[in-house]
Amino acid sequence: MQDNLFSKSVIFVCEHNSNGAVGLIINKRLDDMLSSQIYSDLNRKTDANLNRHSPLYIGGPVSVERGIMLHDKEIFVNNSVKVSDNLFMSSHIDILEKAHENKDCKFKFMMGYSGWSSGQLEDEVENGDWMIQDASSDFVFNCEDEQMWEAAIGSYGFDISNLSSHGGKA
Repeated sequence: MQDNLFSKSVIFVCEHNSNGAVGLIINKRLDDMLSSQIYSDLNRKTDANLNRHSPLYIGGPVSVERGIMLHDKEIFVNNSVKVSDNLFMSSHIDILEKAHENKDCKFKFMMGYSGWSSGQLEDEVENGDWMIQDASSDFVFNCEDEQMWEAAIGSYGFDISNLSSHGGKA
């Protein structure tokens, strides 16, 4: 994609049904200064104590003021939504506090999400804008952000330098 936000983005699709799709960009960090400011604001507004300053990600261009966390099963609250066997999603402040307290928990905290209307994601995949594959919690949490896109593309078994940047149909 030519769009700066989506270029070389790896998106974890959390929900996909007849109404559309929702996903989170999992490999694009916000800069440290902005992350620190957001954590400071959260601490002040919620009386939280988020002292483990983990990176913040841009989940997508929709509702960028909303924090969403993708986490493993080490922590769970009633508001967590199961998206796969070992991955859950939540936007409740309690889960973020628990994640910061539990050093065994693996999570990614992001601002905003990516969304597609009914049929839009399918059209974009057909157009060649996106490639689809399964993802494990190991990939989501343990692959370095800077190498995630290359690792995902490389798993298809072809040289990315041979691909055209223009989608189309054969």
